[in-house]
Formats: sequence, C-alpha cells, structure tokens
Amino acid sequence: MKYVNIFAEIVSIMHQDYAGYEEKKGWDNPDFFAKKIERLESSELMTPQLFAEIVNEYLISFQDRHMYFHLHHSEKVEVKTCGFFVRNYEDTLYVTEVYEENRFGKGARIVSIDGQSISSIRKQQRAMLRESHPEREEWDEILNKAKYFELINENEDAVKLELNLYRRTPKKSTYDIRSINEDTLLVTLSDFGDTDRIVNLIEKHKDDLLTSKNVIVDVRHNSGGNAHAGNSLVRYFYKKGEKPSSELKVREFNCSDRNVELFLEQAEHVRNSTDDEDTLKMVEFAENQFKTSRNQGFVAFDFSEYIADRVNDFEGEDNPENVIILSDYYCASAGEEFVGTSKGSSKVTIVGRATMGLNDYSDLVSINWDNQYTLYYPISRLEQKTEVHPIHGKGIQPDIYIKWTPKHIEEDIDLQQALKLINRS
Repeated sequence: MKYVNIFAEIVSIMHQDYAGYEEKKGWDNPDFFAKKIERLESSELMTPQLFAEIVNEYLISFQDRHMYFHLHHSEKVEVKTCGFFVRNYEDTLYVTEVYEENRFGKGARIVSIDGQSISSIRKQQRAMLRESHPEREEWDEILNKAKYFELINENEDAVKLELNLYRRTPKKSTYDIRSINEDTLLVTLSDFGDTDRIVNLIEKHKDDLLTSKNVIVDVRHNSGGNAHAGNSLVRYFYKKGEKPSSELKVREFNCSDRNVELFLEQAEHVRNSTDDEDTLKMVEFAENQFKTSRNQGFVAFDFSEYIADRVNDFEGEDNPENVIILSDYYCASAGEEFVGTSKGSSKVTIVGRATMGLNDYSDLVSINWDNQYTLYYPISRLEQKTEVHPIHGKGIQPDIYIKWTPKHIEEDIDLQQALKLINRS
C-alpha cells in the first residue's frame, strides 16, 4: 500500500473516528504532511522509519499522548532508537537510563543538541516536548532526529558525539512482589499487559499481603494495559467496610462504524487471551453497547449497573495497615486508573510525581497496515475534561510531591521517602 494512501486513511480516522475530533477540529494541517510524503515517495527517498516519524509529527498536532503510530520490525525493516533516555533538570538533559547505547552511562549530561542549547530548543519545540514543566517533557522525538549532541561525561569532560541509532530491543515486563524488611512488601508492576500473570502473582502472595503491615507499590513506569488487571490487588488497599467510589465521570464513545468493527475484533482477542472474570464481564458489556449504538455518533455508555455490582461485591482487608504508591509521569493509562482508584482509601498515600494524565481520551483501538504499521487511537472522551495544573499537568496528583532531581539517578529517593513515612506511622 502506498504511503500517501496510508496517510490519507490516518487523516480520515483523525477527522471522523478519533475521540477528540470535534474539540480539535482545525488543529492539524494534513495537506502539509501529505505533500511532504508525496514528494519523498515520488523521489524514492521515503523509508519506513521516515514515514513513521512524519506520521507521529502529524499526530502531535492533536496534543494527545494517548495515541501512537508504531513501526514494526520485519525482515526488511529495523526500528531504530537513540538507545538512551533523558530527563530535563535546569535546562540540562540528564541520562537516566541507557539501553542500546554504550558510549556513556547514567548520569551523563547533554547540554546541546545539533549546536542548540536545551533552553533554546525548549522555546522553539514546545509542541514536540508535549508538556511545559521540565520534569514532564518528552525528548525522544527530538533526540531520535538529531545528528549530534554535546555531552558532559562522568569525568566532567565535554564530548561532541554523533547520534547513533540502534535496533530497538523489546522491554520485558516486570511483575514482582518481594519483602524488603520484616514488615514491608514491595510490589513492582511495570504495566498491566498480562492480566492472568498479574492475577496469579497476587493470588500466590495472598498470605504475604494479609500478614504484612506495610505495602509499597511501584507503578512509576507502569505504561498501562488492562485496567482490571490490578483489581485483585486494590482490595488489600481498603479497610473492611471501605469501598472504592462508585461515582463515575461521564464518558462518551464515538460509535462510528470503523470504531465498532475495530472494538469487536479487539474484544475477541481479549476473550481468547484471558480467563479473568472482571475483564470478560466488561468486554461483554461493552460489546453489547457498541452493537446497539453503531453509527449513532457519540454515546454515553451507562456503566452504573456494572460499577454498582463491582462495588457491592467488593470486600476490603484490614491488613496491610499502610499502603504507599510510588507514582511518576511515566505511569499512564490503566496505570493511572489504578492510582486513581487506590487514592480513595484511607490507608493509601501517593508519593512521587503526578501520572501522565492521558485519560481524557481513552479506550484505544488499533488498525494495522501491511503488518508493518499500527495506529492506536482513543475512541472515548470524558464529557468534562481535566484541568491542566502548572506542575502536574493533567495527571493524578500525589499526596506527597517529590521534585525530580539528578540525585534520583543514583538513589531511589521516592522509596526512601516511603520508608520514612512507614517508620513514622
């Protein structure tokens, strides 16, 4: 399929099927990108990676991070990345993680990119960075397109390096429950992607959860997945007699023909991949809603009966006594729902930084082209949008905010704070 045709279909989706198409009408300039793609394709300069970069630049126009255009590995195509991750502190980019890159380590400082200072890039490329607060900025797109950068290494030497791109290696999920002292468990959930594995892990550690005085849950890098995957853990966060709120924000679903078909395909896949009762009930409920509402535009699905049943069946536990959830900007989507649901408990304290704040537009479906590209986009919207906070953006705010500093690279400051809170209790 030609690149121009794929892009035309993406534009059609963004103008008819995307959950934010009404509010964001006129935000994009598809003609500019279409002409660029046509020019590159006709001159045989287009590559799969370049096309993915152009599409993602187009999608940035909608200022919705709950939307992704992925290029997949194949025999002919390698997906490339700069191989490291950075975070901004006082107009210097600190390397927080190193993956494929091996010329420098964590803690190295990038002071310029392609000859431009970080402060200058921040002023010129605000939309690309997605957020206005430094610790919430996303530098991936800018770094992956750069030619070179200036770096201060661990020896305090200034080094000018050409930016290398590496084959992206898949990141493995981490689901772990372990004791960090005689009274405290540490639960780490990198995502909610594998529902059955998470549910089985929690069941395996049921006795540990019931006999531990304290539980610390690390979802700082939880990228989302199935929102129901964490339900069996949440019951340990509420005292007996307490229940999560049954109040629901009104969510409207764009029931276009394309969205209904894509959701039904996705529902079948979910049904074949999990035995989790909560998930299967929700899938069946949503399927019926979509079939009934096909081609009726935006429809507010009535979840009240489903939520009421869940809340009525909910039973909390008196142990653990204290629950601390470690949160950060990289906690997104279903991870944020988990934090939001947990926050209603008198036992829970959220520590760290606000979550990403993606869920104004949610419930993603996906469409694939030639097994090479996949667009993930949201089909539901909150009727009342979240206000933007100058520090926390649209994320779920922590009870105790800890500003990110370079000291976090060497020490787990958030975990240290959690243990201090436990010692005081």
